[in-house]
Amino acid sequence: MLYATAWMVIGASAVIGAYCLNLLIKGTRRSRAGSPRKLRYIFVALVFFFFLIPAPLPNYPEVFAPAFVVFVFEFLFQSNGSPNESRNILIVGLAAVTLIGLFSLFAFRSKRKLHADAENLP
Repeated sequence: MLYATAWMVIGASAVIGAYCLNLLIKGTRRSRAGSPRKLRYIFVALVFFFFLIPAPLPNYPEVFAPAFVVFVFEFLFQSNGSPNESRNILIVGLAAVTLIGLFSLFAFRSKRKLHADAENLP
């Protein structure tokens, strides 16, 4: 019961953090200058999944924690820690989110943008 509650708190915190980050980036002057909205969404998704990607805890079978927490704890606080597994999980997970986001950026471009690009061809 406590394990599920902890993950619900982590998930709710990630949602609130991603929402606040989105509002923060949206309100900056630089983002209003012309940076694409979809790139902002990709960045927010990266931060969201950074906090949610699970990694197994060493010496505790079938117990998971956020990968960045396991990595930091194993890297900094354990004398014989092995942060390699959590680091690899974090890298692969964030790379997958980035690739999916970039793929969706190109796959779901607006038809108005495609039409304008076609008219500008020589």
